Amino acid sequence: MGNDIFIEIFGAVTGLLYVYLEIKQRRAMWIVGGVSALTYIVVFLNSGLIAAMGLQFYYLGMSIYGWKKWGDKSSVAYDGKLRVSKLPGRILIFSILSSIVGYFSLAFILEKYSQDPMPKIDALIAILSMLATYWVTKKYIENWFLWILANALAVYLYINQELYATVVLYFVFLIAAVIGYLHWRKFSESLN
Repeated sequence: MGNDIFIEIFGAVTGLLYVYLEIKQRRAMWIVGGVSALTYIVVFLNSGLIAAMGLQFYYLGMSIYGWKKWGDKSSVAYDGKLRVSKLPGRILIFSILSSIVGYFSLAFILEKYSQDPMPKIDALIAILSMLATYWVTKKYIENWFLWILANALAVYLYINQELYATVVLYFVFLIAAVIGYLHWRKFSESLN
C-alpha cells in the first residue's frame, strides 16, 4: 500500500478542485482535471479497475478538448460566465443509443478479458462518465444528472474496493453534482 494512499489522496484533492472549478464555470478546471486523470490512471491500474483506468485516459483527452472548447469566445456570456444550454432531443436520443451499445460492449470485454472485480458496474460508471464529460464540454446542463447517477454508483464500487479516499471524493462529487446543477440552472435562467 505505502505510497498508493498518498497518490490516491493527491488524486482526490485535485478531483475536488476540478469539480469546484466546474461548478464555478472556470476554464482552469480542464488543467486540474488532466492532472487528476493522470493520478487516477495509477490508482485504478493498481486496483485492477480497468474501465475506471481507461476512463481516466478519456478524461485526459477531454481535458484538452474542453480547454479548447471553453476558450472559444462564442461560448462566453456578457459577464464572462459560460453560456449554458439545454440538451437537444436528437442528441439525447443518439446519446442513449450509443451509450447502450458502449455499455454492453465494454461490460462484455471486461467480463471476458480482464480481471476487473466488478466489470458491469465499472463499465456503467465509465459509459455514464464519458457521456457526462462530453456534455460538459458542450455546456449542456443535463450533464449533472449523469454525474449524480455515475457518482452514486462509484461510491458503491469504491467502497467494495476499499478505496476510501476515493469514496470520500466521489461522495463529495455526488453532492457537488447536485450543487452544480442548481448553480448552472440558476445561471441559465438568468440568461433567458
